[in-house]
Amino acid sequence: RKADAGLATLSRDGRSPISLRQMAYVSGLSFGISSGVFSIANILADSAGPGTVGIHGDSPYYFITSAFLTMALVLLHTFWGVIFFDACERRRAGGLGLVVGGHLLASGLTFLNPRYEATLGPIFILTLGTGLWAFRTAGGSFHNVLRCLSCQ
Repeated sequence: RKADAGLATLSRDGRSPISLRQMAYVSGLSFGISSGVFSIANILADSAGPGTVGIHGDSPYYFITSAFLTMALVLLHTFWGVIFFDACERRRAGGLGLVVGGHLLASGLTFLNPRYEATLGPIFILTLGTGLWAFRTAGGSFHNVLRCLSCQ
């Protein structure tokens, strides 16, 4: 709300140039991209260093798994931003708790590495569930998806 008030003072007509939902998308996506950039930077540093990943029993799927994990975390941050903003606006502590719990779950699942099949599966299930929840929170419905697919 403070950012919204600040944006309103900068606009010519005294209204905020961005809606609360747009702000939720933008902040979630920016957190996700920031997280992804730092994650990929560490992976690229590993690829340029001495030694080769996959030798001595390490998984040869390290880089592809890291790419998929980074993609899932960028999407999760975007979805969490939408849900978190809505929960704050409607004063729903349960939504806030589930966002924080989902974040802890996704972060905790990475402790299972290098068992990537034990990490990626649950994180993608979490991403799908959170994406559906964010879609519903943003006002989406199955009926609207069908209308979009049928070009109406």
